[in-house]
Amino acid sequence: MKTFIVDAMLGKLATWLRLTGHDTFYSSKLHDDDLLRIALEQNRVLLTSDAILSRRAEDADVEVMLVRGTVDEEVASVFLEFGISPEADPSKSRCTKCNGELTHIRNGEKSRVEGLVRSQTFNHYTEFWICEYCKSVFFQGGQWTNIEAYMHRIRQLMKELES
Repeated sequence: MKTFIVDAMLGKLATWLRLTGHDTFYSSKLHDDDLLRIALEQNRVLLTSDAILSRRAEDADVEVMLVRGTVDEEVASVFLEFGISPEADPSKSRCTKCNGELTHIRNGEKSRVEGLVRSQTFNHYTEFWICEYCKSVFFQGGQWTNIEAYMHRIRQLMKELES
């Protein structure tokens, strides 16, 4: 599975890559030289919307994709290029905030997230995922319907781009 590094202009793309389980380095504070160095050192694909940075990456033998368009077009074109299935599966997802790996917390271990989520959330849900690095907690709440609908929209856009 490819790993990625994403430039500052593509933060939403980084989020969707992480939700689909892809190790995606993203920071809005890195200089282009840092992006290239990390891509080389860690053998990551550089995703950028900057044509100059894209050319520099090619010259440095960094695998790069110049990403353009609306957010939806960016996501669909990257998923298509790298054979990424538009499915967000929390058991495979990475932390959308820091890219850390998530640990599945089932009902019997639920006390691990008490105090990290609102009490109403804690009482209502039985499954959670916690980032062991930043301690962010995720669950399949109301936003999950929106995530699934977005993945469906990306799947359709991918089909359009293929034809």
